[in-house]
Amino acid sequence: MADYKRKKVKKSFTKKKPQEINNDIQMRPKNKKNIESIVPQEDIKVVRGSKYGRSFRNKFLITVVAVVAIVYFVLSLILPVSVYENITNSIALLGHGKYPTYTSGSTIINSVSNGQYYYVLTDTSIIAYSNGGKIIFNELHGFSNPVLSVSETRAIVYDQGGENLYVYNLSGKIDSLDTKQEIITASISRNGDFAVSTHSDNYTSVVKVYDKNLENIYTWNSAKDIVNNVLVNNSGNRLAVTTFNAIAGQYNSKMIILGFESADPLYTVELESTVALSLFNTGKGVSVITPNKYKFINWKKFTINDIDISGEINLVRKAENGLLLVTNRANDRSDNTVLLVSKKGLLSKEFKINNLITDIQYSKSRVYYISDTLVNILDNNGNVLRYGDCVYGTQKISVLSSNSVAVITDSEIFKTNIEKGVD
Repeated sequence: MADYKRKKVKKSFTKKKPQEINNDIQMRPKNKKNIESIVPQEDIKVVRGSKYGRSFRNKFLITVVAVVAIVYFVLSLILPVSVYENITNSIALLGHGKYPTYTSGSTIINSVSNGQYYYVLTDTSIIAYSNGGKIIFNELHGFSNPVLSVSETRAIVYDQGGENLYVYNLSGKIDSLDTKQEIITASISRNGDFAVSTHSDNYTSVVKVYDKNLENIYTWNSAKDIVNNVLVNNSGNRLAVTTFNAIAGQYNSKMIILGFESADPLYTVELESTVALSLFNTGKGVSVITPNKYKFINWKKFTINDIDISGEINLVRKAENGLLLVTNRANDRSDNTVLLVSKKGLLSKEFKINNLITDIQYSKSRVYYISDTLVNILDNNGNVLRYGDCVYGTQKISVLSSNSVAVITDSEIFKTNIEKGVD
């Protein structure tokens, strides 16, 4: 095959003169449409500002949602029941009522003040009233022997000797329980947990603890003794029960503290030859009331304070700053001694009331009591601050403000302002 040679081409080494650029000449795109796509500098700033505004708003919204979620979570941990239920209770208090207002039933069984509202239990109904006289709800219970237990957020009504229990908040009845066994006693605590003691086919008594959703979270069986008082602590992790039996004509009674992890007692107190009448959450401990003695036991440390009583304990009232006890002799109900007990279970004040006491309440270091048709307000030393008349037939009172009470008869509730006297 023939060999081809590349043809030689002479290269020119002539230097090209650099082109002079005229700075006055403006370069324009060949396509005229591109001219319209060029955005002025000031418009670019507007677009960037709009994007920044949207970004800022999004970040602000995310921050607000995060803060609300955190607050909701914290409140759900702090509040005894759900945030929604607390809001529902608050809404129920809105609005006004008037006095006198009317009760349903022929017999007033109990009345419990609860801050801005109070419950009235009759032989046929449970009624919640605001302090302003508004009827929040009025519902029939249908129990032959109704008993009321109240916490800061909820209330229960159970049929003692029957098998049914109802749970209430300020929207009315929210749940019910059929125990399948006769109820001996029950009580509800701050966070909505409640304990029920019943008879049993296999044991003398059975205690069941339910959470605020009515889930059974703990069961304790008593083989030999009757459980006549139950109480869940405010933290919702411990249970106190009192038991008794009769041996050779004498009572054998004790108070037991239990943890929900085991059926074995954490602590036991012998109550000697007596029977516990009631249990109350008081500060960080449980108050045990017997006919002639007051005993305070710390829930965790199990330290004990005792107060010896002269006479018999006739009335006990719980308040935000402790307990009030009224003692007297069975043959003289007008010779009363009032004992004010602190949250630590210590006797803080003691004084006499030489009147028949129809009902008595303790609120914010003041004592309110009725005797026949007279309402009295005392300081915590027993000195009369104010007094005034009330209607005949008063059964119970509920404190509305520092100088006014709701006076409850079997058919009506009146507001009484106590004007006479000085604070």
